[in-house]
Amino acid sequence: MTDAAHNRREALRRGTLAAGALAASGLLRPALAAAQASGDDDLRDFLVEAIGLEQVTVLAYTTAIEGAGPDLKPTLTRFRDQEQAHANALRQALDQLGFDAPDPPDTPTDTGVFDGVDGLEDDAVTRLSDLLGKIGDAKGTDQFIDLLTSLENDQLTYYGTEGPKLDSSDLSTTAAEIGGCQAQHLVYLGLPTGSAGDAAAAVARTASQAADEASSGSTSTASTTTTSSTTSTSP
Repeated sequence: MTDAAHNRREALRRGTLAAGALAASGLLRPALAAAQASGDDDLRDFLVEAIGLEQVTVLAYTTAIEGAGPDLKPTLTRFRDQEQAHANALRQALDQLGFDAPDPPDTPTDTGVFDGVDGLEDDAVTRLSDLLGKIGDAKGTDQFIDLLTSLENDQLTYYGTEGPKLDSSDLSTTAAEIGGCQAQHLVYLGLPTGSAGDAAAAVARTASQAADEASSGSTSTASTTTTSSTTSTSP
């Protein structure tokens, strides 16, 4: 490892990543995002897409708040602020690694913020741009609740699937904490269309599917490693 890379790792280790938003209290629990064995690029790739998702969701909440009634607006505002706190904290972690984050989109047509971002693959750019387009298409509170539910599901799946793969226990823990916050949002957003039990069950299914995908990915990686090791030691 070069001295520059080592210094980036140490800066990240010393920094605090306030990303475990607690939906019940609106507080953030500091967590370190130390890169223990994973390459910087792996962490960058995870962080830039996570930040993109968070920032799209912030815009969706902001747009929904504009047309929300007084009974719903305070909750949507609190959720929006928590999403922004996630994005800010993840940006701080990415900055500690020495990489640039995508800028936050100002409007549903501001897809250019995802172009040319190191670590953001073409399929992720397309996916994030499509999500922005859905914000522009949504009309009325019901459609925005559906959109916010979909975005929160996307985030819960992303953190639950990709977080456990990170070779950084601190950042994996942070991903789990953020996923827990999204799960709490989902339970509330599901209440207008069903019971609390139904909403919680839907969230549990999403989390379970993400865990299964993460487990499957880990098993596949382990199998590949074992096969490679066996091949290299064969006479």
